[in-house]
Amino acid sequence: MNYDIKSILEHHSHFYDNVTVTVSESVSKSVLLNGKTLESIDIGSETGIVIRAFKEGRIVSMSADGLNTDIIETFLSSHQRVIDTMPKDIHNIPFKPEYAEDFIQNDGCFESLTTAQMADMALEAVETAKAADIRVKSVQQSVISAAKESTKIITPFCHDLYSEKTYYSSYTYAIANHKGEQDGSGMADSFSLKGLNYTKAAEEAAYSACALLGAKRLKTGKYGVLFNPLVMADFLEIIIELVNADNVYKNISVLGDRLGKKAASEALTLFDDPKLRGGTGSRYFDDEGHHTGLTPIFANGILDSFLHNSYTASAMGMRNTANAQTGRGGHIGIGTSNLILKASTDKMPYDFMNEYVKVTDVMGMHTADTVSGDFSVGISGVLMSGREIVHPFREAVLSGNLKDLLRGIIAVFEDYRTYAGVTSASALFDKMTVSGE
Repeated sequence: MNYDIKSILEHHSHFYDNVTVTVSESVSKSVLLNGKTLESIDIGSETGIVIRAFKEGRIVSMSADGLNTDIIETFLSSHQRVIDTMPKDIHNIPFKPEYAEDFIQNDGCFESLTTAQMADMALEAVETAKAADIRVKSVQQSVISAAKESTKIITPFCHDLYSEKTYYSSYTYAIANHKGEQDGSGMADSFSLKGLNYTKAAEEAAYSACALLGAKRLKTGKYGVLFNPLVMADFLEIIIELVNADNVYKNISVLGDRLGKKAASEALTLFDDPKLRGGTGSRYFDDEGHHTGLTPIFANGILDSFLHNSYTASAMGMRNTANAQTGRGGHIGIGTSNLILKASTDKMPYDFMNEYVKVTDVMGMHTADTVSGDFSVGISGVLMSGREIVHPFREAVLSGNLKDLLRGIIAVFEDYRTYAGVTSASALFDKMTVSGE
């Protein structure tokens, strides 16, 4: 099949400056328990293609399910006239053929892992969550998932680029009850089955379900704010929107004028590492086929780099960081691989501040205005005094500006957790307005 695709591309290479076909294939299986009852087993496979053709600053692209060479031939033939009618954009640069080694991150366990074994793992997660705290009354979801994915980029001009990965994940959703009811969840993922810490995720579900039982209203005031690792991971996704070169190019990022300047406190060091061994987002080439490498984003508060694909790098006259990511219809966007937040201290939050709120859940983080930086989000968590919990709280509102939030980072701690390619940790922020009662 790959030979047939390459032959089609070679046939059309006289007309187009370059053509690439990306073939993606995945097989997956998952098991869902409701309590100790097996609710569902899902086994599936998907194949899809993305076609991108370039000619003199113009580009046409499409995506399709399945792997049908007739689709490729028809698309390339039918768009020979269409592409000449499109506006020319000199920043639409054809992929320059580069050689990259095949990227294989396969632990060899996917094929031998049975759904019966996955059900046993899910059941162990249920029992772990219930044993973690007597207030956990039920576990409504315990999910174990596994997948093997491969990507091949085919062009008529160079060796095919190939990557293959395995991916395992778990999710536990628990309900706690004691003078009220509260839910909580925990999740874990890994490229290897051996590295999947599904019992720790179950313990986290139990903790998060119990942590807010007996919650009181928080008095309105200014508090130091501690984001736990999961909440901080959500915040990092907002930061990535601010350093996405496409947003900067469109003037919809509040950090657009801060490149090479201090944009956060010295406690913030953040980088993207696509070649991290064992990282779930690791890769040797991005979705345009360009070689990847480590990209410093923030270095001790200095905004070191935006994240680019080939278009934004050309348009802005900057280095391509090879963060291209394919979206719908073959559109190339920008995304991270393994985003890593570096700790700034080995101390604890109470070493910096006596009273603060520890935020364990946030609602509406993605509603932050990336142009003005203003945000107002709902938060839940616990009020802390030193090492002691004063009381849990719910339905408070945290308001402020993203620029002030970045400048107000006091410390990043060492309680690392990784969620879907984002390695995060707790971070303490200077006092901000929290509205309660």
